[in-house]
Amino acid sequence: MSVYERGLVTILAYNALFALVSLPLVFRKVPRNGFYGYRTRATLGSDFVWYEANAYFGWRFLIASAVTCIAAVFLYRSGALEPGTYLKGSVTLLVAPVLLAALLTSRYVRTLVMEHP
Repeated sequence: MSVYERGLVTILAYNALFALVSLPLVFRKVPRNGFYGYRTRATLGSDFVWYEANAYFGWRFLIASAVTCIAAVFLYRSGALEPGTYLKGSVTLLVAPVLLAALLTSRYVRTLVMEHP
């Protein structure tokens, strides 16, 4: 298997896992806990903030993962990158959905806390 194929398979597999992890959050099935979910002082302090923030995070994580899969397939099919550059891009594509969803959710939690102290 080539570097390109391994990178694509890895990205698709991890993003499938990310999607599975996000679904219980989207459907508000995860109660407050210290292990699973978007955990901050604000989310752990209120059921309302917990469920709202985690549903928001779950949707963003799910969407970002889907977009990442599309980008990974595009990069793979383009063949425009050298192996080293492709691997760096692959790592970036693995980190991007988590980072983007977390940043957007952090901003959203601040608005939730201001509206529902």
